[in-house]
Amino acid sequence: MSATETRSVSMCTGAAVLFERVLTNYRNSPGLFAITLAAPLGMMLLFGFVFGGALSGGSDATAYRAYLVPGVLVLVAAMGLTSTASTANADLHSGFTDRLRALPLSPAAAPTGFALAETVVGVLALTLMSGIGALLGWRVDASVGEVAVAIALLLAFRCALAWLGIALGAAIRDEQMLQQTAPLIFGTIMFSNVFVPTSTMPSVIATIAEWNPVSAIVAALRALLGADLSATRGSAWPMQHPVAAAAAWIAVLFALAIPIAVRRYSADT
Repeated sequence: MSATETRSVSMCTGAAVLFERVLTNYRNSPGLFAITLAAPLGMMLLFGFVFGGALSGGSDATAYRAYLVPGVLVLVAAMGLTSTASTANADLHSGFTDRLRALPLSPAAAPTGFALAETVVGVLALTLMSGIGALLGWRVDASVGEVAVAIALLLAFRCALAWLGIALGAAIRDEQMLQQTAPLIFGTIMFSNVFVPTSTMPSVIATIAEWNPVSAIVAALRALLGADLSATRGSAWPMQHPVAAAAAWIAVLFALAIPIAVRRYSADT
């Protein structure tokens, strides 16, 4: 067997082991999964039913809830970033990452398995939240192809954030410093069009929010799943071309996160 074939087998084996380990961790600690859903669910209920009438201008709160659900789905995908980073950081401090570096595995094996497992967990969380949205009156008005593109974008975004979380958790060695990034991450997520259109924001704030990757993903989902964006579409390029912007942002996240994550799992680190 050639060296190339050996590395290929080693990467697949290592990725499979890490994949199973992460899923087992979630199975043994269901609270981790519940936390991922708790905040987005609470916000959907809060904004959809408590503030829904006011945010819809006193008109149809049901229409606002339909507008809200795609944003909440992106929120669910994004909320997994902090838990992924915390798990990667815990592995670093427990010595598990060092043991992986000592094994004859490709440095891409561990983070690949980790990211794929986090994406699978994200699929479950997004499926449950979609079901809750349907119970609250959300309906999809789109073709099968548009729905497929929306699902692909959402899962690619979750996978890209999993890689970003692994990179952050492995690169930031100080656990307390990593914890301080959680409010920054949450603020970035909230500084978007998840709950309100950017067209209602002051011009400078709106411009910043419209170039937020989260806003692009949310706008792409709303456009693909049939939401009426005629009165809420922003003027920036990502809001005018949300699907292309979402794909571009996802590609940027992968390009930034994967090399950092793989480097942190290299034996030379």
